[in-house]
Amino acid sequence: MTTTKEQLKQELAKRRKLIDIAKAYPLSVARLWRPHCHRWDGLAAESPRARGCGREMTRIGAGLWHCPNCNIKEARTSQIEPFFKLGSEATLISGGNRAGKSEIMAQMAIAYAASKREPWVQTWIELNGIPPESIPDKPGVVVVSGLSYGDALTYIRPKISALAPHGSIEKKWRAQDRAQLILPNGGKIMSLSADSGREKYQGFSANLIIMDEEHPLSLFEEAMLRVTDRNGSIVLTMTPLKGLTWVYDIFLDDPGPGYEHHKIYGLDNPWVSSVKMRKSVRHMSKESQASRLFGDFTNQQGLVYPEMKPETHWVEPFEIPKDWMILLGIDFGVVHPFAALVCAYDARKDTLFVIDEYYKTEWTTIQNGNMIKSKFRDFMPFDHIICDPESKDGRLILARMGLSNIPAPKHIGIVESIQQVKERLCLDAEGQPHLKFFKGKTPNLMKEFRLYRWQESAANQKPIKRSDHGLDALRYTVIFMNRFLKHQF
Repeated sequence: MTTTKEQLKQELAKRRKLIDIAKAYPLSVARLWRPHCHRWDGLAAESPRARGCGREMTRIGAGLWHCPNCNIKEARTSQIEPFFKLGSEATLISGGNRAGKSEIMAQMAIAYAASKREPWVQTWIELNGIPPESIPDKPGVVVVSGLSYGDALTYIRPKISALAPHGSIEKKWRAQDRAQLILPNGGKIMSLSADSGREKYQGFSANLIIMDEEHPLSLFEEAMLRVTDRNGSIVLTMTPLKGLTWVYDIFLDDPGPGYEHHKIYGLDNPWVSSVKMRKSVRHMSKESQASRLFGDFTNQQGLVYPEMKPETHWVEPFEIPKDWMILLGIDFGVVHPFAALVCAYDARKDTLFVIDEYYKTEWTTIQNGNMIKSKFRDFMPFDHIICDPESKDGRLILARMGLSNIPAPKHIGIVESIQQVKERLCLDAEGQPHLKFFKGKTPNLMKEFRLYRWQESAANQKPIKRSDHGLDALRYTVIFMNRFLKHQF
């Protein structure tokens, strides 16, 4: 059949119109992923799962999917499933890495703020097979909260802006507090961050509050008060790296009425290689793998750092290249040891070397500062000095002595920061750790590695607060490296 010139013009006009609609209302064409029939969970021939045809599967029930072509039925996860389980009070979406939790967050925020009365929201609902009752009838106020202002500015707000309809107004969108996106129909999205403190979560009402990654319990409690008068709800999205925390207690151990939990796997994401996902975490502990692949809450017990092995992590001292970054991690103490670790960072191999230590009890901060300046004079000036965020007075004293410093990221909890240290201790695909120690230079730190243990109570999920001062200094340095320096390289 021959296409006439007029027919071609009409077809091109239709396509241009669709492109214009997509530009004006990007949510209307936004797709949430569904599982495909070819997945082997990254295990290839080792998997008992049948080889599939690669086509998109059809949802036939809660978490159950079917491929009509191959007649394969199995439990799978997807981005649309949370919309079927939105609780009246709160919903937890725990997901592995690359599962698309932030994309769910952004699309949910826009849809909730705009309401399903908008034709472009209706199109999005139909496109993704989302239950219409999960989206409100009227425009409302949605609050999206990240762990830090940097998180909000770097990836949360850009995702929301990219889906906002034409005519939306950004107010203080790059500000730390009360940044707003106002939709043409009056719907509003506010952006907050946990590091702003509890008071910033007061004085407003919201229809929906989305908390990206695990926030302190106090902020969750405050958020619940903000949605009460609007009969709203809370949605938490996270990869659970902090162990059995308050989130586990509330949503899994003893969930109350209206509290829902949904898991989503990056391994099921058809746009991510499940084989590469498996390879990227195979050097991690079993607990880390379970959290990062499946969004599992894992228990910690016994020795905190069983990954630490002298034969693997010790290296003979060598001269530090001039282009390497030099850092100093400090944990303050008077009765307990004042601990400081000198570290060197090899950006090319993303490897942190702990090259020297300083431990001292019953000395003032001034005395310890002078000793650091004397003992480590060959490494000064340090590129960064990272200190215990709770010791404001100590940090001020060091700064007045010429040891300018910054606090370690306060919003990252002890279990999560321990996990980050463990991941650097684990071996990568080439059999190399990304955290090493100069042999014979850190005897006190090595002793702490041998003694540092978890509390026996699984409910607490905290290490015993003993023999940990150098390890605290190490944690501060590692989380600084992982969270802040990645934005500079």
